[in-house]
Amino acid sequence: MAMRLDARTVLILRHPDRRQVLLLRRAPGKKLFPNLITGIGGSVELELGEGNDLEAAVLRELEEETNIRREQISPPQLRLSTVLSRDDTQVVLFWYTANFLRAPSDLACGEGELGFYDARKLPVEEMVPTARAAIPFIVSLPDDDLSAYNGIFDPKTVNLLTNRAVGRR
Repeated sequence: MAMRLDARTVLILRHPDRRQVLLLRRAPGKKLFPNLITGIGGSVELELGEGNDLEAAVLRELEEETNIRREQISPPQLRLSTVLSRDDTQVVLFWYTANFLRAPSDLACGEGELGFYDARKLPVEEMVPTARAAIPFIVSLPDDDLSAYNGIFDPKTVNLLTNRAVGRR
């Protein structure tokens, strides 16, 4: 059986006050994870060469799915890459953060409903399984920590294991 690669980006946007993050509640009609919360993102179009420019892929997804433009946010920063196996597919997720330069006025989204959530009280139980661990992890990283971490998900629990040293600030 041939192994396939599915590369995806996920963007978590911080409100200018830094106390809230913008997340997406997927539409009820979605085949995968309907009504669950995640970041903004989607497939990296590997056949079009996007694998060479992941930042372009994350910005393309942002502008395709929302009315938010790249000029409204700081440059996206890769915070975490994760891998998990799904049947014959290796799913690699590239988790990015960026900051709004000013609060957005238009939160329309074709993929579901965008909303701001308190970064300290994230609705983890309502999130897509991989997001339950990854989003709190990247939201907790200090702004001056510019590392891009690597992680894997435990296949049974979907807990996240990363290469970030425990206790590191």
